[in-house]
Amino acid sequence: MKYRHTLSRRTVLRGACGIAIGLPLLEEMLPESAWGAPPVPPVRAFNVFLGGGVPAIFQQAGLVGPLTPLAPLASKMAFVRGIQGPGGHPAGAANAFVGKNAINLTTMGGPSIDNEIMRFAYPSGTAPTPVPVQAAGYYYKFLDDPSRWVKSWNAQGQPSCGLVTDPKVLFSTLFGQAPGGMTAAAGIPAMAPQMTADQKLETSILDTVVSQYQFYTSSASNLSAGSQAKIADHLDAIRQLENQAAGVSLVTQSGSGKLSVCATPTAPPAGTYASVSHDGAGGGPATLASDFVSGFKVMADVYAMGVACDLYRFGYTVCCCAGDGLVFTGPYTVAGQPVNLSMNTTDTHSTNHEMGDDPTGGGQPLTYAGWYTHLFLECCASVMQALDSYMEPNGQSILANSFVLFGTDLGTNHNGASVFYGMSQAGGKFKPGIYDVTGQLLDFLTSCKVGMGLPGTATMTSFIA
Repeated sequence: MKYRHTLSRRTVLRGACGIAIGLPLLEEMLPESAWGAPPVPPVRAFNVFLGGGVPAIFQQAGLVGPLTPLAPLASKMAFVRGIQGPGGHPAGAANAFVGKNAINLTTMGGPSIDNEIMRFAYPSGTAPTPVPVQAAGYYYKFLDDPSRWVKSWNAQGQPSCGLVTDPKVLFSTLFGQAPGGMTAAAGIPAMAPQMTADQKLETSILDTVVSQYQFYTSSASNLSAGSQAKIADHLDAIRQLENQAAGVSLVTQSGSGKLSVCATPTAPPAGTYASVSHDGAGGGPATLASDFVSGFKVMADVYAMGVACDLYRFGYTVCCCAGDGLVFTGPYTVAGQPVNLSMNTTDTHSTNHEMGDDPTGGGQPLTYAGWYTHLFLECCASVMQALDSYMEPNGQSILANSFVLFGTDLGTNHNGASVFYGMSQAGGKFKPGIYDVTGQLLDFLTSCKVGMGLPGTATMTSFIA
């Protein structure tokens, strides 16, 4: 007689060298409802931060031009214009997901919204996951003010976790390292002797869990056909990410003994891009736009995979910190139009200054600011889209089931007027669309918390379902 197999939410495939690969959320991991109701996904909350602001003149046009990267999310998220922030990078960054001024350079005026949701949703105050809070992204300006790049704060206003800035390190942190495969992270000894490039391409952390994979995707496991296929797709995706993080191009083949194998590329690309922090207000590195964007998208994919494996349910990503100044170079496409970012030799931070608080007259600084806004939004959108690519047993994506709050530190230049935010539907709690509101940032964050079921009074209700 065929029975329904149940799996713990913490079920993993374990291999050699302590490698443990989480499985995606399967229907067998959720309790059956006596009333036939759809399974309820876990409570999750993530902050997605863009440093430097989204100029109001671009916001008012809608999800076009510099805001085009957000257009694919128009039916999946609510975007809010008109929020009044404090202005200035330090204050704007400190307030971004807290709504209160910092107490000092290292302590915020309270917890961030993701932390409040976590402590409200889970009796112990933290989610029952291996990693309580995970952060990843790119930033450059390393000053003595962590609020510029930290976007999750605990009940005491202290950073909830550290920030990983290298896609390769994020992958190895979450999924381990293959013997002879990816380069060992700093301070971690290699697990096997050096191998040739071809051998590395054929080596994966998945090689250590093949027998378990074969069991879970066979009839002996008693998992549904849909769950078996989901496991196979999930592990294929891990192999793809493993190689992307290592800077390897893949040609996926079928019918082999491996879960996914690749052929040696004719011209392997350089290692995946990672940001390098520096001290000072200016002097940011010249950065090839294609490297920045492609590297960030790998980071976003690895981060979303960690969520799909239920390694963490709370955290944040950051695409440049408040006040970062980079000089982008090379070709880039803005709303379908190719541009040459090398035309502007002024860094992103200084370009905002040149644009000013009232750029209605146009000019080159406004044009360049539009290019950078598009680029940063493309990176932030990749996080939301990566979360949207994972479907859960209730028939909705991780993005749709989770509270994902996109935000920035400023409006136009260093002005706190019309700071731009967006949030996912969070299980139907918020309505997709574009909303114009009037009110302070704290009122907005309080309204979001009320929409999530936390106590309080919502003064902005247009986007609450």
